[in-house]
Amino acid sequence: MNTAKSVLGGKSNGAAKASFRRMIRTGIVTVSAGAMLLFAVASTASAADTGESLFKANCAVCHGEDGHPTATGKALNAKDLTGPEVQKLTNAQITTQIENGKNNMPPFKATLNAGQIKLLVAYVRTLGKKK
Repeated sequence: MNTAKSVLGGKSNGAAKASFRRMIRTGIVTVSAGAMLLFAVASTASAADTGESLFKANCAVCHGEDGHPTATGKALNAKDLTGPEVQKLTNAQITTQIENGKNNMPPFKATLNAGQIKLLVAYVRTLGKKK
């Protein structure tokens, strides 16, 4: 392993091999950590996009793409999702309303999984900031 010896400044063969292995392991760990960080950032952006696409597919017909009720929504007394009445609710309360429905709103627990509902709740929170 001449490469290890030359890289490590002429250390004895056994010490050079051990040092070279440590350098390789450290490099692998560093690359792995960097890849995980990139994946986490990409996942966060993807989650926001998914929450928005779920909202548009399931909620916008009544609540409007911006959270303000459409004509259909107004006829059904849909809430303005940007207003304080909705934004003051806890995430658990919003989750329950999405799962079980409320008044004229149908339940979505049979069509959306828990992860999708969590993404919707997070997206509803962003609507309160857009006003």
